[in-house]
Formats: sequence, C-alpha cells, structure tokens
Amino acid sequence: MQLLKSINPAEAGLLDAASRCHIRFRLGGERFPPLIYYKIFSHGGIVDINAFAPRDYNAIKKETRKEKIDIKYDKPENDNHNGWYQRIERNGWRPISDKILTPGDKVELESSEKAKQFHFKPDLRKKDTA
Repeated sequence: MQLLKSINPAEAGLLDAASRCHIRFRLGGERFPPLIYYKIFSHGGIVDINAFAPRDYNAIKKETRKEKIDIKYDKPENDNHNGWYQRIERNGWRPISDKILTPGDKVELESSEKAKQFHFKPDLRKKDTA
C-alpha cells in the first residue's frame, strides 16, 4: 500500500493489509526507454455476485408474466444464455506515468479489455483451466 501511494494514490486507498494484495511490475512499450507497468493481484476472497446468478431474471419474468419466479420451474426450455452475465476482467497492466491524463497505450488497452468465458458452475471452471 505504501508503494502504491506514490504511484497511484486513488487506488492505494482501496488496499489495506486485510485485502491480501500484491503488486507486480514489468517493463514494456514500443519505444526505448521502456515504460514500467504494474498490476494488482489479490490473494483474498473476491466475491462476484453476478457469477452466482448469471441469468437475465427480468426477461424470464416478462416471459412467464409472473410477479415471482422460481428458476427451478420457470426457466425457459430453450435457454441459449442470451442476456446472461458476461464477465470482463478490467485488471490490465497500467503504466507508471508522471502525466495525469495520458491516453491509453497499446499494452494498457489490450490487457484491460480481455473478455473471458466465465462459467457459473465452479466444477466446470476448474475443468476449463486444467
């Protein structure tokens, strides 16, 4: 947290000892001298609420025309996962820069907008990574 205060004070306020995070640095860029990039990694538990309930419940509610739905009985037969939650990882490599409003460079833009397939069932997620 102390190191991040000198790099990016706005993000340093989000970290504390309980968050169990570390920062990794790397060199990169298209020109010499290279830029220094950093990325924050967490070892603690991160809860992604939408991963527990990825369906578009509002569309199911409109389709069934019920005030309350029970997903066990009211889910559509031909559910092709349209409108479901799509996880986008926005923790890309960020450059250390002395300029306040720098336009995003190529490495920063490519690494922060990677869309990953995220399955809501943990056993299928583990199978995909193996």
